[in-house]
Amino acid sequence: MATLAARFPGIPVTRTVGDEFQILFGPEPLSVVEATLTLMREGTWHVGVGIGPVEEPTPDDLREARGPAFLAARQAVDEAKERPDHLRVVATPPARDEAQEAEVLLSLVLSLRTRRSAAGWAAADLSDEGLTQAEIGDRLGISRQAVHQRLVAAQWSLDVAARPVAARLLARADVAAAGPRTGLGA
Repeated sequence: MATLAARFPGIPVTRTVGDEFQILFGPEPLSVVEATLTLMREGTWHVGVGIGPVEEPTPDDLREARGPAFLAARQAVDEAKERPDHLRVVATPPARDEAQEAEVLLSLVLSLRTRRSAAGWAAADLSDEGLTQAEIGDRLGISRQAVHQRLVAAQWSLDVAARPVAARLLARADVAAAGPRTGLGA
């Protein structure tokens, strides 16, 4: 929770039951993608993304919030517990197809990431921070060519290209569900 609260300041994060928590994102689908990938990288979370309307005004404590998005998020978390990749995206009707498309793409990105070596993660993380390959090489003590090879092996460019596509699919689901916000539960 602390990691996500620091990475996404101003986004409400509330512990709900036991080790579960909820995050409510506004119309920032790329933030939902980044939060999902951050949680999934830890390998200990069942992540459910619920898409749908949220009753306004949203209370500070998300346990008091209402709306179909929260029901969809609860369903998504429960179903994620039964899935091998521990991820589920659920939207209120009529946005179920759009949610499924976003889930498929996120699952593919997660599959790429599970094959990534520690060396690949080191190069990818630094590249995500905006460092050049030469700067990454200096930081890791390897050549620029070795950085390039690590990024290729890590399939970093495909990962980066897929994130905004997944965000656009989530945004389409959000519009189809007629909801201005997306909830993430873990």
